[in-house]
Amino acid sequence: MTAHGHDEPSGNEAFDRAREYLGRFREDEALDWFEIAATESDDPQIRASAAAFVAGLLCNRGRPWEVVIWADVVRDHSARPDLGNLLEAAAHLQLGELDEARALLADVEDPTDAWFPATVTTARITRAHMAYLDGDVERATAEVVAALEADPLAPDVWDAVARLCADTDFDPASALARVPEDKLIDVIAALPRSAPTGVERIVENIWERNPGDARVLALVPSFAAKLDSLRAMEWSARMRAAGMGRLCPLLQRAEDPYVDPPERARAAALAHASFGDRRAREALERAVAFVSDADLVATLREVWVIARMLTDTVVVAGATTAERALMIAAALFEGGAREEAYAVLVHGLSLESADALTTEVVVSLLSLPVLQGLAAVAEERGDEEVAGILEAVSIVVLEQ
Repeated sequence: MTAHGHDEPSGNEAFDRAREYLGRFREDEALDWFEIAATESDDPQIRASAAAFVAGLLCNRGRPWEVVIWADVVRDHSARPDLGNLLEAAAHLQLGELDEARALLADVEDPTDAWFPATVTTARITRAHMAYLDGDVERATAEVVAALEADPLAPDVWDAVARLCADTDFDPASALARVPEDKLIDVIAALPRSAPTGVERIVENIWERNPGDARVLALVPSFAAKLDSLRAMEWSARMRAAGMGRLCPLLQRAEDPYVDPPERARAAALAHASFGDRRAREALERAVAFVSDADLVATLREVWVIARMLTDTVVVAGATTAERALMIAAALFEGGAREEAYAVLVHGLSLESADALTTEVVVSLLSLPVLQGLAAVAEERGDEEVAGILEAVSIVVLEQ
């Protein structure tokens, strides 16, 4: 549920300040000032509208369990309970409490508010969401189509279309056919928080009508960095072809702390291999620092395949403990990089954490061929102490 209304001043300083912050996407400040307006205003309409904004923002921010108290404020200061019921129903839907949401939605007819952007269409789309969660995709789709016919430019309608496109085979072309050509960009602009894969299907359809449209590309970063790396790479290529490489979605994905670290590393490697972007190395280094032990070797091997010249970055950023160093050494040796593997091994054994290594741990990380191979490298270099350690562990493996 979106939380933006019209811009006319209300006369209440806290409420107007909150709406100004919201228009600048400063939601933390907006939330604080809406709460003040909802609790301190002498105007019942302002209190109801401000509480509705608080509830809407809490839903948007994934805090539905806090919504009920504000939905009560909306109901207490409104002539009809519709908007409060709708907001509470949306919270129950987020929490997966379908029976509670269904009961609240049953009597919602017109949730229109003087300031908060809720309409009859909003209620219809919420019912579509309810139907979809009930597993009734056909009824959900019918509700969305009906809402499109009634209000083809409503942001809530397009949010619903995007979510249908993400989860079903719903064809956005039929929905887009209802939108005037000069309003297509408005459709994309209304979807910054919707399902990224669904948004992409809509935008791809718009793009195919007019490839190279810079207005479309300007809005791509809002969703493309949330796609898988290969799709993000496709949009990055389109943006770079238009001279917009500074906003590369692939690199944004590589830098996003909410993306799984191995996926961040993959995005960085692809950005370097596909576009030669020097920023990719630093992004990769930052990503690898958060790659778990369980994913480290797979990440190293993938980067090695995608962008071999960045392998050293994974090694340096990844070999932060003795165990991680041994894991990397084994992978490098198995890939044919004997000298590099030995260097990482020695580095790992020099770390303070190496004091805690046991024979059992070393055996679990280095196979017999790797142990024997690295022991041979140590002997060639005259590193008798390292060779002796590796040979001793090899004997343990042979005796098992």
